[in-house]
Amino acid sequence: MKKLVSIILLSVMLVSMIMPTIALAHSGRTDSSGGHNCSDKSKAKGLCTGYHYHNGGSSSSESSSSNTTTQITKVKVISNEYPEASHCKKIKDVYVSTDTYYIYYERIWDCNYYTNSGTVYTYLDLNLFVDTKQQVLNKQLISVKYSTYISVRDFSKAAGYSLEIDKAGDIVLKKEKSTIKIVKSNSNVLLNGKATDVTAEIADSTYYIPLRSALKWVNGSISSLDSYNLYISIAN
Repeated sequence: MKKLVSIILLSVMLVSMIMPTIALAHSGRTDSSGGHNCSDKSKAKGLCTGYHYHNGGSSSSESSSSNTTTQITKVKVISNEYPEASHCKKIKDVYVSTDTYYIYYERIWDCNYYTNSGTVYTYLDLNLFVDTKQQVLNKQLISVKYSTYISVRDFSKAAGYSLEIDKAGDIVLKKEKSTIKIVKSNSNVLLNGKATDVTAEIADSTYYIPLRSALKWVNGSISSLDSYNLYISIAN
């Protein structure tokens, strides 16, 4: 009897040792990731349904996704993006700084006025008086290299000169025996047929001449000047 009991106990122990091996044996050989595809027999037994892992394996897709960095497209932000006036010209965008989401730039504008020769000029907000009588100007007075310029048409009216364009396209101002000519080809100014050291400027499609020089040609002078008014006198 004791021998029979010993045989039964030994059989139970052997079965207990073999069963875990059978339970794990369904997996078969594993790949480098520690997993494999489930066999038809294992599927039938309900042990697995597809590709699965053993010994803590993990998928390559999980590994690659964990190492993937999301790319952020930074937005360009421009300060001073729009010009102060319609005549301003864009020069360039200057880099300032960047952060996680934005790149910051500052736009540089050129808002100067330029004559046809490339010289910078500014408009003067001045009233013009000739012998105390205010003139209605066709064009504003301008400043070129710190000198006041007057349009040829406004000067001819203020000084009592006639104005015409000859066959060559030159501008001719006449009054009695005095003639002032502005040569179209080079903007040089002639006084009674003789060259002067004065060159007219073209600004905003208008011819301008320096006021002080023009006053000398007509025996005139500047009487006074303040922040708003310019007074000149012209000999009759």
